[in-house]
Amino acid sequence: MSRMPRLGRAVVLAIEASRRGCGLRGKKISKGVAVISTQRLAPLSRFSKAWPYVLGTGLVVQLTGLLFNNDGSRYATQTYLSLFVPALLLLLFRRLSAATWRQPSGGILLGLCAWVLLCGWLNPGSSSGPSHWSKIVLLVLLYVFAVASLVRQPRVFAGLLVAAVTVAAVFAWLTLYYQFGVLDKPLDYQALRLTGRLSELGWNGLADLDHPIVAGLYYGVFAVLATGLLVGLPVRAWQAALLVLGMLGLLAYILLTFSRGAWFATAAGAVVMLLLFPNLKAKTLLGGGALLLLVALPIFWPEIQYERQVGLSHRELIWANWGERLPTFWLWGAGAGADFEFVFPPPAQWSVKHAHSLYLQFWFEYGLPGILLLVALLASLLWKGWTCRAEPLARLGLALLAFALVAMVSDIYAIFHRPSPYWVVFWFPVGILLGVQRPRFASGAA
Repeated sequence: MSRMPRLGRAVVLAIEASRRGCGLRGKKISKGVAVISTQRLAPLSRFSKAWPYVLGTGLVVQLTGLLFNNDGSRYATQTYLSLFVPALLLLLFRRLSAATWRQPSGGILLGLCAWVLLCGWLNPGSSSGPSHWSKIVLLVLLYVFAVASLVRQPRVFAGLLVAAVTVAAVFAWLTLYYQFGVLDKPLDYQALRLTGRLSELGWNGLADLDHPIVAGLYYGVFAVLATGLLVGLPVRAWQAALLVLGMLGLLAYILLTFSRGAWFATAAGAVVMLLLFPNLKAKTLLGGGALLLLVALPIFWPEIQYERQVGLSHRELIWANWGERLPTFWLWGAGAGADFEFVFPPPAQWSVKHAHSLYLQFWFEYGLPGILLLVALLASLLWKGWTCRAEPLARLGLALLAFALVAMVSDIYAIFHRPSPYWVVFWFPVGILLGVQRPRFASGAA
């Protein structure tokens, strides 16, 4: 869109030159220039008006397609066609959008991606070849660019957030209804904790997120988003009621995944969101949440004690083994996508292939330069979000990044891989914070 005024002025100057006239031949040339410029201007104008809606549709598909698709390949095809292809075209149209990457966070992200490529190409322990890692890095950059571009279209972005939260809330309520109303799953703590944790709708393969931890984190993002919409938008009473209803369904689903990482991440993201929007609605939710917690503590004290006894679910053994093996990989890493193999001691009969902490797993795969670049990226995004906190979307991005920072402590194992729920947890807030601008620059955003 920044090219539009220059093209428009070129047309006006060409027409004025033709009117002044410099002989018959000069007029023909000037008119030809005017006609060519106008012909070029028309498709650019249509593209500039259409791309936010095309990308917005693609982003909604990427955010929620895991719910309404029962086939992973179909979801991938939809995401590629509706999001990645339009994002690539827009990136080329903007001549690689240098302004997006020129900021500190953008430069650090490019450095991190370059290091991932080097590890994938040169480290013999990497799980795949150069072509695989080139594709993954390209998709990541296209994704954050698409999100950042849409952030600069606030009305479109707000609309797609409403659409995504609506879809997620509907599927959360459908899951609760189908699991406990149709399948008649018992609402007993021990039964649910051991064999009944939520992770899928249970009908026709829809909303199947494979594991309760993944499901809890995925729906947790939408719970935080719903909180942000409620306290950050001027909603009417009936709209607020619908948002609260959606939040209740999302929170109930997250609770019944019994994923404590998702519980803490959702709580952290929601609290940060409410603190960043110090209005009456936010203060009411904070006070109501604190009161509800005080009431729930004595009622569910036996269950809370049991969760406390479960502890870290043997993650401490994995982390201790990671520390013992640190001298073997601390500098250059074991390789991009390398498995962290750990076999639990007897009498356990199972093993794991990752460190059950994104921070530890990332260091294991990409070494000291990789983890330092990741920490630098996170710090730069937090700083940018804080300096731009006058913008509502910056506050939204900060709350979602707080959610991700907590989630990565114990549950997320990879961020450089094919599109998955973890992209919604991590790369979505990265894209938001890359796209936000201080108010005095917002008027010139493309």
